[in-house]
Amino acid sequence: LQSISSSTSVGSALDDEVALRPTGHAAPFVQNKLRLYDSTEFTADNPPKLTIYRDHAGWCPYCQKLMLFAEEKGVPVNIELVPMRSYGDKPTSFTRMVPSGLLPALIVERDDGKKQVITESQVIMELLDAWHPPSEGYKAMLPDSNDKAGNARYDRLARLERDLFSWWCTLIFRPEGPRLGGGGGGGLMGMLSGKGSGGDDNEMSGSMKGFLECLDQVDAELTSTSGPWFFDNADHPTM
Repeated sequence: LQSISSSTSVGSALDDEVALRPTGHAAPFVQNKLRLYDSTEFTADNPPKLTIYRDHAGWCPYCQKLMLFAEEKGVPVNIELVPMRSYGDKPTSFTRMVPSGLLPALIVERDDGKKQVITESQVIMELLDAWHPPSEGYKAMLPDSNDKAGNARYDRLARLERDLFSWWCTLIFRPEGPRLGGGGGGGLMGMLSGKGSGGDDNEMSGSMKGFLECLDQVDAELTSTSGPWFFDNADHPTM
């Protein structure tokens, strides 16, 4: 089967991608272990001093956010894959460095050989942005430090992101509402959508209502700019 697949144009292209992955110059892929982009400073034999630990399944939203940031900015990094708790225990080699087991994590290898561990996706992204400035050819992902209005907007959007994730978790894992398990014919979907069996539109669960209201806030922030991004000061997605 592999031989037959490789004889096709798609299969041949996939084989080329697999061969490129160890070099750090392949296309984005959840199981990449090295990303070098256009770097001339690093190679597979001289890898970066930064290593991102992320989930191996690509399901962790904070890991994915960090990887999207690295891809857009083009930060050369090593990548190590660690299972989420739902997939089993994390390896001791990781928990020795990160006792909390939190993902994502950034390991910085210093010149003296010691390693610094940094957790929390937002903190990691802010540091990577500061360490890779536009003066060195990297995209700016945050407002300039002197832009008070821009930084105030960034702080507000960061809080909104946390609110959106919180409401999403509430909706998925705690979708309680007045019709759940009670009398009447709305059932779970009626409770979530606000449509009961009798056509009553006033039965929407608190979790769904909160989630939709938060989405309205996100939509309002997006429509407040002239382009498709949350900031007007760049022609690319930012933090």
